[in-house]
Amino acid sequence: MPSLLTSHERQSDPFEGIRILGWVKMSLLDYPGKVASTLFFEGCNLRCPYCHNPDLVVSSRSGNEDLVDPGEVLSYLETYRRMLEGVCITGGEPLLQPGLPALCDAIRTLGLQVKVDTNGSLPDALGGLVRDRLVNYVAVDIKGPPGKIRAITGSRVAEESLIQSVEATVRLLQGSGLPYELRTTVVPGLLEREDLLAIGRWLQNGAKYVLQQFRPGRTLDPDLRTLRPHPPEYLRELSRELAGYFAECTVRGLG
Repeated sequence: MPSLLTSHERQSDPFEGIRILGWVKMSLLDYPGKVASTLFFEGCNLRCPYCHNPDLVVSSRSGNEDLVDPGEVLSYLETYRRMLEGVCITGGEPLLQPGLPALCDAIRTLGLQVKVDTNGSLPDALGGLVRDRLVNYVAVDIKGPPGKIRAITGSRVAEESLIQSVEATVRLLQGSGLPYELRTTVVPGLLEREDLLAIGRWLQNGAKYVLQQFRPGRTLDPDLRTLRPHPPEYLRELSRELAGYFAECTVRGLG
């Protein structure tokens, strides 16, 4: 197989600015229905207190010594592409990475599919990937209903702008023909039953909605590290109540 990069591309470094801080080489959990390799990108424009990847959001690293080399990733994917089906690109917020389209293109060139996880705040960046057919599946984290998103995420952006970005992201996906999911992490004290129903009314007619169990132990806000998650039956009941708003509504992370 020819090299993925031409000599000109190698000189100009199409992956400049990409900061991969974690890599699970093979996973059955991160890309629904597929064996995937998962890349964790540094940096996020939100500060969700329950985030379980705090090192990606607020990094203490000043240099590049801990970064994963994209070339090493592509070499691995080329070697094992007959065992793998896709790559999950997550974070942090991976759409902040300027070299992401080039990396997605290189992954697609290998015949692998690409899943992108996003917080829904960057519809233009996602739209570029969709337009250029560089993504196959998108998961959008819906942080809360209108009126609570800014408070939950600690964003400096106005609430109305956050709402508009999420709505633009969902409209983009609804018109794209791509498989996608909307998902919400249900954190006790941050989101109540009525908040989840409000999300259902707001974003109804989406293809798939996933309620994710909150995971304590390693969170951005230390006060949440010992917070007890909701009982599984509580989430299952919420899922049943929300089922009428979406084509599919499921619960994840109970096991």
